[in-house]
Amino acid sequence: MEVTRYVHLNPVRIKKNETLSLQELRKQLRAYPWNSYPDYIRKTIHYPWLSREELLSSVGGDNSIGRKTYGQFVESGLTEDISTPLSKGKGHGIIGDASFIEKISTRYIPSMMKREVPALRKIDRHIKPKRILDAVTSETGTEKREFLARGYQGIARGMAMELLYRHGGLTQREIGELMGIDYSAVSVGRKRFRMSAEQDEHINQLATRIQERLIQE
Repeated sequence: MEVTRYVHLNPVRIKKNETLSLQELRKQLRAYPWNSYPDYIRKTIHYPWLSREELLSSVGGDNSIGRKTYGQFVESGLTEDISTPLSKGKGHGIIGDASFIEKISTRYIPSMMKREVPALRKIDRHIKPKRILDAVTSETGTEKREFLARGYQGIARGMAMELLYRHGGLTQREIGELMGIDYSAVSVGRKRFRMSAEQDEHINQLATRIQERLIQE
């Protein structure tokens, strides 16, 4: 519910709309053409590709009551200071309860991340960045000053990025500041590392060993 509200309100929660009245915001929200929100609140609109029954079933069903209740829930975010549900995925990137996290981890996340599943009960506990960096140094034999230095190309840097993001609770911008690079370079570095871990069993095992060490300590 919180995620769908956050997504549906994105088109109108922008800086240039700060001076608009509540009525103007509602009108803009309901008329925005690239959003499925109108399909949830109006009987006369229905996109054939959208399955709305599951969501509306939690607020009364796919009927006038359910549509009205959901509309009130979403539009309450126009006046209330609602927090982003995306913060609940900080550190591991998945938003949901333990069973959902396990399902997604098992089905979609590359093999190096599947080993996280037994530690789901600890997944919300962020590990201090220093511990992560020390573990990378210990397992790879690469000093922190080396893989944190700008221009370093070895596997330890990408591994540190991934572990800091996934287990340390740092944002990509924070990781970038730590390593003296732009946050977009962190995204690229993490992606390259995950691809390497999928293709190279040695890197995969090394990453898994570090993760298990961090979780057990």
